[in-house]
Amino acid sequence: MKKIFLLFIFFFTTGFPQAVKQNEINLFSPANIKKFADYLFCSNDYLRAALEYEKYFSLYPNDSVKFKIATAYSKIGDYDKSALMFDSFTKSSELFPYAKMEYFKSLFQEKNYFRLRSSILNIDSINNFRFAYQAKELYYYSYLFTIDTLPPESIYLAHFDKTDIRQIKNFYEWKTDPPHKSPLLAALLSAVIPGAGKFYVDQVADGITALVATASLGYLSYTDFKAGHYFRGWLFGGLAAGFYAGNIYGSAAAAQIYNVKIQFDFENSIGVFINAKNFFTPGINFCK
Repeated sequence: MKKIFLLFIFFFTTGFPQAVKQNEINLFSPANIKKFADYLFCSNDYLRAALEYEKYFSLYPNDSVKFKIATAYSKIGDYDKSALMFDSFTKSSELFPYAKMEYFKSLFQEKNYFRLRSSILNIDSINNFRFAYQAKELYYYSYLFTIDTLPPESIYLAHFDKTDIRQIKNFYEWKTDPPHKSPLLAALLSAVIPGAGKFYVDQVADGITALVATASLGYLSYTDFKAGHYFRGWLFGGLAAGFYAGNIYGSAAAAQIYNVKIQFDFENSIGVFINAKNFFTPGINFCK
């Protein structure tokens, strides 16, 4: 019994710590780091996956892991970092065409449209590029988000799938002739008829309020002056003038806000349209 006890003590003080240490070494081995990173990546935990992949990449750099790191950063919205990584792939890499297309997507999502266009134009033999069609689509989509003059309609529409032509044509027509409201016209309308500028920008309730308030104060001022109550006449007259001037300014501001809102809605509708086509789904599925 004493021998068994001594053997147990010996194992616990020598063998067991060694076994624990060995397990710790195996747990943090490069192979296990990569397995854990793969698990996190396929569980959509992209930030932690990128950090684990970077540990592995520092020991065993390879294009597959680098592609996953860049994809992970793209997934969490760090498009600047993902673009830099995708752009670092050389033409000798088997993943080069995939990485180049993901690079274009990152630039687009980063809203770096001018760099996107110049990068696409700088591709040698763009028509021989594996993803030339998708790249050209991104190129022409970018025009809808900038102030640049759109290419002629026939040329523009020729670069999109026939099933999308109707919607793309609607986007094109909106961009070439946006339904903006003129701040100057809104101000002039309210100068002629208080509240008319608010009606012009579809703020009916505010327009009615401005018309009623200005007219009521003006009427009170008129009746007080007529009755010889000059103090109240000047008081209500000043308030009426303040409402009148404020409504003119407010109508111009409302037109500007209206234009910002419809521009936002326009760009959002394009984003919804593109996302519905799964355009930004990574070109390589590592989680099959």
